[in-house]
Amino acid sequence: MDSKENAHIVYLLSKYNFKTRFESLLIQMQDLLDALGILDKVTINTDLLGQAVLNYFEDIDRLKSFGGIDRTNEDKIYGYEAFWLLRDKPIQFLSNDIPYEHLYINERVVTLILIAKVLKEANIHPDSGNDRLLPFIKLVYYNFKYRVYTPQSIELMITAFFCACRFNHSN
Repeated sequence: MDSKENAHIVYLLSKYNFKTRFESLLIQMQDLLDALGILDKVTINTDLLGQAVLNYFEDIDRLKSFGGIDRTNEDKIYGYEAFWLLRDKPIQFLSNDIPYEHLYINERVVTLILIAKVLKEANIHPDSGNDRLLPFIKLVYYNFKYRVYTPQSIELMITAFFCACRFNHSN
């Protein structure tokens, strides 16, 4: 790593709350993996998680600089965060004996984290037994597993979801 790259990382770490974001994501991942009953079968590679968080802040910083904005909207925050977590895949199995339902564990965990944040932001509290959101959740997960996505396409999906919520709320 050259001194220019090092200086840029120091700049990002001084400007953004890396530690808080990193710890929050680590706890969210651990909680979900525990709920899925596989916390003891995986490891969260903290170097990869840290790289994902750093890449996220680098993109957000670039967006703020080019766009001349002070505060990033939630759609961008959630979209870019999900993208870098998916790209860097910090959750790794400890053995090669991976049950099929957990084969795409990073995609599954990121989908659950993203959906939880989006629902909270939209002030939606799904009742137990209410499966109206299930097709949407399955589609997001499917796209993360098999389709091409970008931070912008994830942001667009989130924006569309929020728009639909506002539209539905106004009727």
